[in-house]
Amino acid sequence: MIYKHLSLSSAALVAASLFTLPACKDGGSADTDTATEGSATDAGTDSTPTSGSPTGNPTGDPTGDPTGDPTGDPTGDPTGDPTTDTGVDDGPHALGTIFLGESHPAAGGVTAPAVSAFFIPDVDGGGAGGACTKTVAGCQINLLPDCGGGGCNPDEYCGFNDSCKAVCQPICDASCGDGEVCYFPSPGNAGCKKLESFDAGALTFLGTPIPITLFPPYGFMSDDNASPFAPGASAKVQASGASNAGFEKFEKEFTGTDFIQTSPKLDTLGFSAVFGNGPLPVKWTPGSGSVTITASVTSPNFTTGTITCKADDASGKFDVPREALKAAIDGEDISALTLSVQRQRTDLYKDLTTKGQLTGITVQPIGFLQIITSSTEYHAFQGCDFGEAVCNEQCVDVQYDNANCGGCNKACVGDDTCEEGACIGANACNACAADAELGVCKGANDACAADPDCKAFEKCFTACGTQACQDACLEGVTQETIDLYNAQISCICDNACTTECSGLCG
Repeated sequence: MIYKHLSLSSAALVAASLFTLPACKDGGSADTDTATEGSATDAGTDSTPTSGSPTGNPTGDPTGDPTGDPTGDPTGDPTGDPTTDTGVDDGPHALGTIFLGESHPAAGGVTAPAVSAFFIPDVDGGGAGGACTKTVAGCQINLLPDCGGGGCNPDEYCGFNDSCKAVCQPICDASCGDGEVCYFPSPGNAGCKKLESFDAGALTFLGTPIPITLFPPYGFMSDDNASPFAPGASAKVQASGASNAGFEKFEKEFTGTDFIQTSPKLDTLGFSAVFGNGPLPVKWTPGSGSVTITASVTSPNFTTGTITCKADDASGKFDVPREALKAAIDGEDISALTLSVQRQRTDLYKDLTTKGQLTGITVQPIGFLQIITSSTEYHAFQGCDFGEAVCNEQCVDVQYDNANCGGCNKACVGDDTCEEGACIGANACNACAADAELGVCKGANDACAADPDCKAFEKCFTACGTQACQDACLEGVTQETIDLYNAQISCICDNACTTECSGLCG
């Protein structure tokens, strides 16, 4: 029993509770069982942001529009299935991107088609977009610009420059009329110019499963729950040519990518595989395209983030690094996750031409065209509530679960109970006291052990089972001896083990 004595004048010594305080040892230590909790290691984060987002679905919203920005960084050299290449050297060029995609839930159901097109007059001169990212464990996380605590002036906004450094940039605030747009004819001087288009005219698709005709600015709407391309089949796109500035008339052929099929299906992944501590395994039927895995994660505090990971299609598998998933939400726990697996094929042509002029923008005479077909499978997972953890494939309140107290499989012993993630009771108190005697309370414990009177009193007092025995032990004991004994008890009850010994010290 642990007893706490305040003075010799106490008429009776009050028992704190029924748990045992190990007696003082002469230069020795109590035999204790200690558990060491491992800490996660830094898996290596490349914090240097890079310009350009990976291909795939950087929006991470496969339940809505799974295409997002389907081309990612269109200035690069698209990868995937064999491309059509006329042999024109890479160099300054305009770029056209035509995207045909389908997305379907892993659990089955209707497919959602998506078709888009856009044309850029000068890739090297800007306008191709691109994101600033950082790489964590081989996957990319989009960065948000942060211009410091002071923020920017009212006539500025925070954005990334070409080096992906967050800087305050001027807002184009010239008062423009209808049919005009604000721009900077020179640095710091806002002006207005005529709103000009750069396109390829009407786009007509031949040989696609659903009829597709697009007119600038190329909005697409369809009631068909079908893919806009057939897997492995050839189709064509005809462009009538821009009426003003843009691409000249062209007709190009493309081949649809194979549909992506996860195996096992994403919706059959175990709970601990998705929300546990290890990598998130993803498998699919192998193919020969370009595969991108996108995961959008949410923390219990509603922090959100998205990672994209490139995978080898032929391998048919990829383990999404847990450290990348958590890094997207600043290391917090994951309460919800949406996962998508996307396969793309890109047919690339470099022999197109452009025409026309734009105010303040170079129009490159040579035009490249990439036609991308994409298939995406997705599933959304709901995790645990705040304070819960995934233990044995289910959510557990580790704050109050006796079998998983403060973490999975951390059971409280005997009649101890779990409160706020810590075991409270005789067993927890004794274990804590044993550790404290060799740690923070070692000085007080050694002081009693080194004093013959304190050591003798402790041996007598802790062996008692009745009040009469306790009173007998107190006979002739000085206040100084009692204070020495009480110091070690006070250290345990009031300092080292206040939680574990809650309600047990008196």
